[in-house]
Amino acid sequence: MSKTIGSTRAILIAFGMLKQEMGSVRVMLGYLLGMTFLAMGTNDFLRYAMGIRESVNICENFIVTANQGMACRFWILGYLLVIGDAPFVKGNTYMILYRSGRQSWNMGMLFYVFMQALLYITCLAAISVVVSVPFGFSGEFWSSPVYILSTVSSNAIAEKYHIFFDGAAMMKFMTVPQAFGITFLYMLCYFVFLGVLLYLCNLAFGGFWGLAAVAVVHLGGVILSSVGSLRQSPVYYVDDIGGIWKYPCMMLVFILVMAAASVFAIKKVDLHAR
Repeated sequence: MSKTIGSTRAILIAFGMLKQEMGSVRVMLGYLLGMTFLAMGTNDFLRYAMGIRESVNICENFIVTANQGMACRFWILGYLLVIGDAPFVKGNTYMILYRSGRQSWNMGMLFYVFMQALLYITCLAAISVVVSVPFGFSGEFWSSPVYILSTVSSNAIAEKYHIFFDGAAMMKFMTVPQAFGITFLYMLCYFVFLGVLLYLCNLAFGGFWGLAAVAVVHLGGVILSSVGSLRQSPVYYVDDIGGIWKYPCMMLVFILVMAAASVFAIKKVDLHAR
């Protein structure tokens, strides 16, 4: 019973923080930054579709741009700006701590990190679909432009329009809605992972340590992805034996470990000193 009450309090705290933060200039700028990077990838993809005068599936814009690595490399910057105030100690934090306790507050902040990641990615995904409506169709089937892009992405198309899509396996084993969903899931896992890392390091150590840890991990991931050691896009994991779930499961383990570490960290930190 007490665990249920604690979870309810944590959710209410998270929604309260979301309501408070969404009016922040920093948060709005973070969303605008993400939309700016989205516009860059969208422009290349739709320009390519118009160039060959073929319709595209309205969900393919999100799939193609995200799987080029732009999502994990640049879209994440807007999200980090959104949650850059971690561990979110506000003027009313001490009253919340008094009423709900440290553990409920900590769980609420973790919920808030997840909620912002979900809302941020949902916003970008929805915009990518909406702007594609005049150029395409809906449904389960892949379009000719994306098929061409996946099979001859190394030729003049990629050079002219600055896009590529190594999604031949994804197109073979998945419909467009399935590919859209798994791409969304990969992004969500990575964004939550970095968000929880930022929160935990700022909570435990304060100062710039959270940002430093995120920068090291993110840049390290970019380097590993570029050399093929650790891909962050689902197109590289698709097969007929369930390999697509390897990356989300790995991210989930890291997130749970850091969430557990925050339970111990919240007991020792002096939030009043921040």
